[in-house]
Amino acid sequence: MTWRRIVTVGVSAALVAGAAAGLTYAFWGDAAAATGAVVRTGDLDLVLVGSPTWTETSPDVSPAHAVAMQADGITADHLATPGDSFTVAQQFRTVLDGDNLAARLTVRWDTAPALLPTGQVTATYRVTRPDGVVSAATPVGTTLTLPGSGGNLTPAQTAAWGSTPWTLTVSLTYTGADVMVPPASVGSGPVTSLGTVTVSLDQVRTGTGFTP
Repeated sequence: MTWRRIVTVGVSAALVAGAAAGLTYAFWGDAAAATGAVVRTGDLDLVLVGSPTWTETSPDVSPAHAVAMQADGITADHLATPGDSFTVAQQFRTVLDGDNLAARLTVRWDTAPALLPTGQVTATYRVTRPDGVVSAATPVGTTLTLPGSGGNLTPAQTAAWGSTPWTLTVSLTYTGADVMVPPASVGSGPVTSLGTVTVSLDQVRTGTGFTP
């Protein structure tokens, strides 16, 4: 019988983007008519740029290289072993166009991550702003509000950044002891999942960029 070293079957991630609903948009409408004039509406939007990109960054693998994806488009086609490390990056773009407008960007997890085998996989994420400023490493599954320090995004910022996207980058590292399994058991091994992360852009009526 041929044996194989394996600790996990693969890794998966999904990213969805959308804007908040409900009272956040109580101030928005298609148009407000007045005698002899029309008030034009602004724009608040968030869109994904491309697909998630997986890269193997293991210390003994040079140079770092892209990891192929399975047919679902979110699962890495790689059997990870102890010492392996990866990054997965997803870009997105924000749009803010309006007067007296401010918004906050939030990264949160709608489906919790499953870092398996337990205790042998660590995962953190960073968000890179279009101007190159990078957030601190945050454990995967933990909500992060940007751009930081309670600040808001403003139309002036997004105009200055132009079409340059933001980037959400998750880093995973596999540790622990080797596990020897027969080839027939490889497909039933534990799967590390990053869960489902949502990036949301919400209008706010306080703070930087808004005048009461």
